[in-house]
Amino acid sequence: MTIFDLTPQDLVENLRRRLKKSLGQNFLLDENITRLIAREADNLNPHHILEIGPGAGALTLALCKLNRPITVLEKDDHCARFIQNTFAPEIPDFDVIHGDALDAELPAFLSDPLARPILVSNLPYNVASQIYFRFIDADYPLVGMVLMFQREVAQRYLARPGAKHYSILSVVGQYYHDIEHVTDVSPECFRPAPKVTSTVLKFVPRKRELSHEEELQFRKLVHAAFALRRKTLVNSLSGFAGLDKTAWTQKLSSIGLDENTRAESLGFKDFIRILRTI
Repeated sequence: MTIFDLTPQDLVENLRRRLKKSLGQNFLLDENITRLIAREADNLNPHHILEIGPGAGALTLALCKLNRPITVLEKDDHCARFIQNTFAPEIPDFDVIHGDALDAELPAFLSDPLARPILVSNLPYNVASQIYFRFIDADYPLVGMVLMFQREVAQRYLARPGAKHYSILSVVGQYYHDIEHVTDVSPECFRPAPKVTSTVLKFVPRKRELSHEEELQFRKLVHAAFALRRKTLVNSLSGFAGLDKTAWTQKLSSIGLDENTRAESLGFKDFIRILRTI
């Protein structure tokens, strides 16, 4: 028997047998979902894959079938050892990094455009967006990302101006990436079943329209604009960049926005226009 004869169910059972206790984690079991995620990653033609949080290795198993170098980053001690012992002996070009995705030293290939790196992950719900922004801030030459979020968070990335879930994540995420809904994942696809539905998104990098310094100001502007979500933009931005309400009314008017405009009605290109007025 080879590793490819195993199923996600086998991996989860083997992990739990070795631990002799529950980790309190939600392990993905549905092979249709893992195959779909791997296929979406493959469509981006990566040369090297980084997976965050492999857990018992269900998604890892599907990614290994793509026959590309794989590095996995796992915070949990037991899971890291399990993945190392299960996959490394049989899969060439397979590496395990034991660390936290929020602060671990990341592999050098992420900085190499020739490696065409890709990030794939069933992200931990509580730090999913923090991990996303770590990779954004590092400005790695990723060909894309295929990531699973809690559905409510995914809806924010996808939302358009005026929609219920439109937020800071919508504006900033859509500036950096073209974002595509891949599939929703029901709680029954995990063991144990979480209380929420998950969503897989694909992120393809957009050509950036701002310099690094401008991007920092852009994000500060967006945060300030949404800080008082139900108020008009003039009120939300009063004091930002040293400008009072009167000055902001004039600035917005100069680009065709009236004093009643609210942040939730503007797309990222509108915020770029506002930034350029100051």
